[in-house]
Amino acid sequence: MRKRLTKGDRDRLSEEYRLHNKKMKQSNNRRLCFPTFEGYLDWRFGRVSPTTPVRSSIRTMQPARSYERDTRARVVPSRLSKELPSELKNATARPDGNSYSGTYIQGIAQMHKSNAVPVGRGDDPEDYATMRRGH
Repeated sequence: MRKRLTKGDRDRLSEEYRLHNKKMKQSNNRRLCFPTFEGYLDWRFGRVSPTTPVRSSIRTMQPARSYERDTRARVVPSRLSKELPSELKNATARPDGNSYSGTYIQGIAQMHKSNAVPVGRGDDPEDYATMRRGH
């Protein structure tokens, strides 16, 4: 047996209904929104269980068909795999690092901030240290 609602109760509950739907939309819980005020009243007074889905028609999007891209690479094999010998097939391998194997350079002098200068065998490193001061 339903209790008759007064006009004041109905106005208060309609404001709660509006705020409930607004809060559910803001928190991305649209399935918990009520399409009608009567549905909200049924839920509010316990006539409908909270686990019952409010909206009965929930659709998920299904693609019409799966799409697979056709590329020439699948049809035409790579030219490198045919023409190059097996040790050269990895044409984009990282090159070996450069290293100095001579005997002329003895070290590196710092003239000013990031101005690094190589110091040769016959050079005096003290000259580089005083060069920036002009002594």
